[in-house]
Formats: sequence, structure tokens, C-alpha cells
Amino acid sequence: GMDPGSLVRCLLNIWGVILFLRLSWVVGQAGIGLGSGIVILASIVTMLTTLSMSAICTNGEVRGGGTYYMISRSLGPEFGGSIGLIFSLANAVAIALYVVGFSETVRDLCKQQGTFIVDGGLNDIRIVSGVTVIVLLGIAIIGTEWESKAQMVLLVILLVAMVDFVVGAMIPPSSVEQSRGYFGWSSTLALENFGPNFQEGENFFTVFAVYFPAATGILAGANISGDLADPQTSIPKGTYLAIIVTTISYVFFAIVAGCVAVREANGLPLVNSTTLEDVRNCTLTGGCEYGLLYDSQVMELVSAFGPLVYAGIFAATLSSALASLVSAPKVFQALCKDRIFPHIEIFAKGYGKSNEPRRGYLLACAIALGCVAIGDLNAIAPIISNFFMAAYALINFSCFHASYAKSPGFRPAFKYYNMWLSLIGSMLCVFVMFIMNWQTALITFAVVLGLYIYISYRKPDVNWGSSTQAQIYKDALNSVYRLQTVQEHVKNY
Repeated sequence: GMDPGSLVRCLLNIWGVILFLRLSWVVGQAGIGLGSGIVILASIVTMLTTLSMSAICTNGEVRGGGTYYMISRSLGPEFGGSIGLIFSLANAVAIALYVVGFSETVRDLCKQQGTFIVDGGLNDIRIVSGVTVIVLLGIAIIGTEWESKAQMVLLVILLVAMVDFVVGAMIPPSSVEQSRGYFGWSSTLALENFGPNFQEGENFFTVFAVYFPAATGILAGANISGDLADPQTSIPKGTYLAIIVTTISYVFFAIVAGCVAVREANGLPLVNSTTLEDVRNCTLTGGCEYGLLYDSQVMELVSAFGPLVYAGIFAATLSSALASLVSAPKVFQALCKDRIFPHIEIFAKGYGKSNEPRRGYLLACAIALGCVAIGDLNAIAPIISNFFMAAYALINFSCFHASYAKSPGFRPAFKYYNMWLSLIGSMLCVFVMFIMNWQTALITFAVVLGLYIYISYRKPDVNWGSSTQAQIYKDALNSVYRLQTVQEHVKNY
């Protein structure tokens, strides 16, 4: 049997801010064809990583600390410590991504009502985001026992919002909707939107970098490993099911968006004889604000009943932000408990009966506040893509290393993994990281390497029977075996 906990967690994390606010932009830039290619490439990366993760998490018991716990126990403190830090950081930055998505929607809603806080632009997003992060911090500190109970409700809201979008795409558009770029099903539109139309400064991989955080929910099941009844079966099954379901849905929504909406629209009220061309004429208004490329609320525009999509956006962004705010400190707490790095033990202290890492919450909140100050979803998303790619590369590599070293302690119950697939997965992650942005990729790798060298130099006093130790043991044993065939000679004594 499979505990639905991990499946629901993964679905909630994968259907999120990117689905509602950026999938239409991805289609506008890359077209239906390459847009679907972006979704599928992301899924290949997550599929390969899930194979490796399933092997690692079915090898011995899995406790709290999720990804960090699995990797440090199978690969040793050097890899575990660097992944734990990067993963905690990625989750802390992810809080900002979800909160900025929420704030962007609040700003768009205010614009429709003709109101704003300061300037109706970036500063409004920053203000709403800052307040939201602090409210979420309060909720996390009060306790999140109810959060796991609320999961199913949130999932239902998301599903209703998606059905609302699909139903809306069947209903012929009003003249206002047409002026904003929603024209209803049309084969000419589908053909026209099939190929790419990258704007200045964008290409396949920059668009991929904005999309990729959508696929990073795959570790959501593993992160709550401590709360699952049987993590060894429910993590692999739940995660795979989630990847398959979400990939199909993302490709489907990309196709729908490309078939019913134009890339650019000026939003001018239509006169009787208005054609597609008049709507697309961006010189009339001094630039277009609507259409796939410019309007992040295309899903709401197409939907049958707008408020349902807004409910979906709020449910998706706030639940994901809260999940990240809770998981980042928990991973960090597990890392601090192991005392791999000096001077951070203060974050290991837990409060209350469920051992809540309140000091970690404050730290994650501070990082998130720093990132929401950027205020731009398209600028925050590539940072997260970079960190998650690094974490996935290390997960894949750690599975490969444990397999390759033929570590006697590496006997996963999950039989479908293959060490060469893990190696390919690891190389693919590194390759994509460098193509997305080679500068940030270089910095990230320098940091991981630095942490690795630092931890191996410090030699923390832990004994977890890791694959790096197994490799040393195996090499020594092989050398002793080879001594049997070496003849004695006076020079060698």
C-alpha cells in the first residue's frame, strides 16, 4: 500500500505558482512545441533524480531530515553536509518565489479595482511580500499540526481551479476577453503559437530556468520522511505518480493556452469590425500589456469563473511557501544536530513536543525577506533552479558513487535504479546548470567543493558507515589481496 501523504505533498508542490502565473509566458516565449519540450526536459531530470532518491531512501531506515539524512547516511558527512546547506538555502529562497507570486496576484487584483499601495509596481509587490513572510513565520511558530490536515482541502481547491480553466477554454470569449488576447479555440492560433518567439535576452534555457522551480516539488515527500508510516514504499511510488500526473497536466495546459490566446494584445475596447490584427497592434497603445507574453493572469482570463483561479493561486502559493518555510529549518536542524559545521549548534535546539526549530524559522524568514526585496519572479526563479539542480546533481552522484564503490552497506530495496542512469542524471543536471547561467553554476560548484574540502579537513566525529568509507576499506582489502602474488625482495623490506 501507499501512504497518500507523499503523493499529495508532491502534487501540491509541483502544481504551484509557475503553473498559474508563468506557464502562459513560457508558451508565449517558446511556443507550444518547445514549451512542451521544456516541461519534458524538467521531468526527465526529476525522473532520473527520483530513481536515485528511491534507491537511497530504501537503503536502511529514513528518519527526519529528509534529503539531508538520506545522503549523509549513505555518502558520509562531506557530501551530506554540502547538500544539507544547499538544500536548506534553496528552500529558504523558494519561500520568496511563492510569496512574490502571491503578491504579484494581489497587485494585479488591486490594479483591476483601480487601487494600489505605493506605485502599483515593484514596491507594492515588495510590501505585500514582506508582510506575508512575517505572517507565515507567525503561523509556523504557532505550529503546523493543522497543515497536514489542510493538504487535501488545498488539493481540491487546486483541482477546481484547473477544471475552471479548461471549462473556460470551451466557452466563447466576450469582446473584453478578446481585446485582452483570449480568442477561443483556433487552428490558426495553434499553428502560429507552435514555434518559438523569444523576446530579447531570452532563449530556450533562460525560459527553462524560470520554469524549472515548477518541477522541484519531487522531494516534498522525502522531506516529510519522518512523518510517513512506511517511507520506503510510499516515497518512490508517490513521487513517480506525482511526476507522471503533473507532466501530463503541464503539457496539456501549455497546449490549451497556445491554442486559445494570442502572444500580444493591446486591451483596447473592440469596435464592430475588429480583427486579430487590431488587437495585436501594439503601436496604438505604446506597447502591449496583455497576451501570453505580457499578462501573467492568462489562466484567470480564460477561466469560466475568475475568482476560482485566484483561489487556486492563493492556495498554491501560500501552501508551498509554508511548506518551504517548515522544511528548510527542519533540514538545517538535522544538519546542526550532527555538528558537522562549528558554531551553528544554536539552530539545533527544538521547542515543544514536536521539536520545532524556531530559531531556524527566524533564519529562513530573514533569507526570504532578503530575496522578496528583488520583487521579480523571473529573477528569483533562476536562483532556485540553480540550487535545486546542484542538489539533484549531488543526489544522483551519491547514488552512483555508492553503487560504483560496491559498498557492502548499499543494498537498496528499490530494484529499478541503475548506477549509470544516476551518473547520466548527475551530468545532465550539471550540463543544464551551466547552460542556464554559467556564472552562478561556477559559484555554486566552488561553494560545494569548498564545503566538501572543509568538512573532510575537519573530520567530524561521526560513524555512519558511508560509501566513501567503504571505498577506502575495499581499496585496502584489494591491495592486501594483491600482496599474495608479490614475491619477497630485500629492497621491499
